[in-house]
Amino acid sequence: MRAGYIPEPLQAQFRDDLEEPQITAADQVKIQVKVTGICGSEVHAYHGRHAWRVPPLVSGHEFAGTIVEVGSGVTSCQVGERVTAEPQYGCGTCELCRSGRYHLCKEKKILGATYWSGSFGEYIVVPESCVIPLPDTVSFDQGALIEPLAVGMHAIREHQVNKETSIAVIGCGTIGLGVILSAGCFHPRKIIGIDVVDFNLQKALQMGADLTLNSNDPEIVDEILDQTHGRGVDITFVAFGNAPCMKLAAQITKRGGTIAEIAVMDDSVAAPFSQIQIKELKVCGSNMYTAEDFQAVIHGIDTGEITLDGFITKRYPIEQMAEAMEFADKRPEPVVKVVLDF
Repeated sequence: MRAGYIPEPLQAQFRDDLEEPQITAADQVKIQVKVTGICGSEVHAYHGRHAWRVPPLVSGHEFAGTIVEVGSGVTSCQVGERVTAEPQYGCGTCELCRSGRYHLCKEKKILGATYWSGSFGEYIVVPESCVIPLPDTVSFDQGALIEPLAVGMHAIREHQVNKETSIAVIGCGTIGLGVILSAGCFHPRKIIGIDVVDFNLQKALQMGADLTLNSNDPEIVDEILDQTHGRGVDITFVAFGNAPCMKLAAQITKRGGTIAEIAVMDDSVAAPFSQIQIKELKVCGSNMYTAEDFQAVIHGIDTGEITLDGFITKRYPIEQMAEAMEFADKRPEPVVKVVLDF
């Protein structure tokens, strides 16, 4: 099998001799990957700093492809169908799984981890329950972007963003842009994008932000208060995590408002607890997504409410895995999403 392989930290290579994953259960589906994205978690794996993506491995979990084989018990999909897949599944029996919150299951399995060969390989095998068909209106490129967008869609849906809501998004990289695109499906009163990189701010405007601000601007808090009639925004989505971001979130969120934490942050990051207490702010974590969030993203793409022009900013053939991973790691030029083609 052709694959992008991480044999050890700080090494990535193309291989054409890896063992192809096989169907071993009646409910499994085999997919030939056409396009796959490189996520920040895979860059962490490349550095040997990820909890469950531990080299040596074939990682990857953002993808689109075609079904090439189905298990004997599969009834909901068929060979030749264009699909993506939710790259996780829970134990199916715990309280969280039974309530539909399987994304929080303690025994959850994740595609591209050491125990489950991922989409940097030309073929993957997933449970039927994970498979999500792509309508004809959604391309393979767009299909490979559904997973990162679903992270933002989950946060937007969890906090019931609507036409009366004003929001700020701190960090306009891949996940923050996904929040902005997803929010656009619900037509909030105002979307403010915040970053320190002008390229990211330009992308945020392109993808639906009403206003963008550089967080290095000493007047940023006053500007946001002016934009919100002195109240602050209803919800601040933190898509880049450090202490200054959390401080800014507390400053610009209205009294009684919500800070939604999407960014992966170390436990050592300080939080502005005095402001959280005084303003009675709600600070809520947001973890991954469910199949409903995937379907909401697909609906947005299908109806044109989510436009992904310019989201993929660099692509490589799988044979250039080493160059692609180095680019995703070093970022020698501005980038939103790097993808690999099979």
